[in-house]
Amino acid sequence: MHKSKRNTSLFLAFFMILLTLNVSAYSAKPGSSTLSAPTGLKAAGVAETEIALSWTAVKGAAGYKLYAATPQDGGHALVATIAATTFKHTGLKPNASYWYYVTAYKGNLTSGESVHLNVITKSVVQPTPTPTPTPTPEPTPTPVPQEKQVLGFATYYYTGDKSSYNSMVTNTAAIDEVITHTFVTDGAGTLTGLIPSEQITYANNNGIKLLASVVNDFNGNVAKTLLESAENRQNLIQNIVSSVKANNYKGVSIDFEGVYAANRSHLTAFMQELYSTMKPQGYDVALCVPAKTADNPAYTWNYAYDYTSLASHADQLVIMAYDEHYPGGTPGPVASVNWVQNVMKYAATAIPKEKLFLGVAAYGYDWWGSNTKAYSISSIYGLAADNNAQIQWDSVSKSPYFTYRDAYNVDHTVWFENAESVQYKLDIVNSGDLAGIALWRLGLENADYWTSIKSKLNK
Repeated sequence: MHKSKRNTSLFLAFFMILLTLNVSAYSAKPGSSTLSAPTGLKAAGVAETEIALSWTAVKGAAGYKLYAATPQDGGHALVATIAATTFKHTGLKPNASYWYYVTAYKGNLTSGESVHLNVITKSVVQPTPTPTPTPTPEPTPTPVPQEKQVLGFATYYYTGDKSSYNSMVTNTAAIDEVITHTFVTDGAGTLTGLIPSEQITYANNNGIKLLASVVNDFNGNVAKTLLESAENRQNLIQNIVSSVKANNYKGVSIDFEGVYAANRSHLTAFMQELYSTMKPQGYDVALCVPAKTADNPAYTWNYAYDYTSLASHADQLVIMAYDEHYPGGTPGPVASVNWVQNVMKYAATAIPKEKLFLGVAAYGYDWWGSNTKAYSISSIYGLAADNNAQIQWDSVSKSPYFTYRDAYNVDHTVWFENAESVQYKLDIVNSGDLAGIALWRLGLENADYWTSIKSKLNK
């Protein structure tokens, strides 16, 4: 009996030793922990490619292990082992879902997992393109016309005639060139005329280019005799050269009017001969031609003037765009704006613009019965005042006019050019970029007329 009790006591002692060893071994098994799982896992900041995480510290923990997964991965992977309770996970994809949990550890002890946290990174915000502002168009500046040339015709009808001279002196700053209406030719090419010495001296002393005009007195027969003869043409050319040199002119202006249509080629031949003679000697050659809107043989008054051919043999061509209504004809505008526009439109198709001058009138006509009388602008205003006539404005032709009944109970109709009507012609010069104007004539215009010229032609 005593031996049995002793054996039983030994067995119980041995069993208690084994039990103690087993408990100790179980307590040291990895994965078992007395550490608490971290709490408070949260995303402290979320951006497009990174997530900042934080959690609450675990008492007794030496550090933390952070695990992450994406829905596509299906499992978590260790992304960081850190001592801190914050971590910034970088290099992520925008607009992607990430799952996190964290554990605490100390030595071989590891806590359980924290709650699992799902965080979605932010989407990439495409910058709103700054619209390219539509540039506000700069206002188109009103074109300032280049200064145009002002040519004035000057007459000297009798010794002591001061009309054109006085206008030249008064308006020197606005005048570039003067053509003195001086010489008349006969069929043989002989020249006659009254030399305007005062005008010549003044122009040469004041920087005004001076040309001498040669006319045929509107005589078609004189032109025919002259132009059809090579000898007569040469005689006239030599007389022109001599007269220009003797009187200190800078050139010549030819004004043959009433030339027959049959003498078209003869007129061109004369201008070719004149130009080839005078130009090499340093003289300018100008030519005055009647207005037309087409080159038609049926228009016998102006067919002789071949604009295209004549332009090759002249430095300047003056289109006499006036006398649309003329002495002996029916009353009407001296130069209606639409007519002038059509005349110059055609001229510009045949004559280089740099040679093209628009002839403008500074006068008017008084028609009564079969009679007509010309007046200067100032005289026309006086005529209206003397007869208590009200000056009217025709909006179609852009021309002034009036009517009156004289002391003999005769009805009169007056049409004329003035400072207002000439502005429309000057607009044609500017819009067509023509060389300038040729004014018939100095001494007939008034001060207002010059105001329009200076303002419109940038003088």
